[in-house]
Amino acid sequence: MKVVITGTPGVGKHTIADSLSAALGKIPILDINEIILSENLLISPSENDDNNENEVDIQKSYEFLASLLYEDKFQKSIIVGHLAPYVINSDLVDFVVVLRRSPYELRKIYQERIYSDSKTRDNINAEILGIISYDASKNFEHSKLCELENSSNFIPSAVAQSILEMNSNAKTRSFGFIDWLSLIQSDLEMLKYIK
Repeated sequence: MKVVITGTPGVGKHTIADSLSAALGKIPILDINEIILSENLLISPSENDDNNENEVDIQKSYEFLASLLYEDKFQKSIIVGHLAPYVINSDLVDFVVVLRRSPYELRKIYQERIYSDSKTRDNINAEILGIISYDASKNFEHSKLCELENSSNFIPSAVAQSILEMNSNAKTRSFGFIDWLSLIQSDLEMLKYIK
């Protein structure tokens, strides 16, 4: 079984991946960000680039991760990262969980992590609009997809158990029903995050 756990930064991907791994007998966790950095799967900024930051080489990352997922030692594994919809071949995984979290909780998490205003705005915007869910639906077969809310008051082992149940029974899966827009529609403070 190969399970992908993805979602906006701060939704609890790594915490849930750790709990799920423990529930499955400590199967390996492949952290997409760590792999990209350790293998230098980046594009250097051009001299004309004002941003002056490296970008992920999507094609090289896709190919490298595909080769990893073919290895015997990763036939049972958890692949975790917000970039999963862009760098993971749908044919190589069995189940994809998109974790979602209230934008109010994410705002607190980003403050604790001391994210810049622009990084906070971009990530909250992505969560409110469901960008990772949308992109996951474009890359992964619908039958493999599930969206799951992960709030700060949820117990990681219980969320992991829910993932196991959804993996074994497709009828328990739901996708596309989490709607933060209705939650924040009358909150001018939160609406400022939407571009």
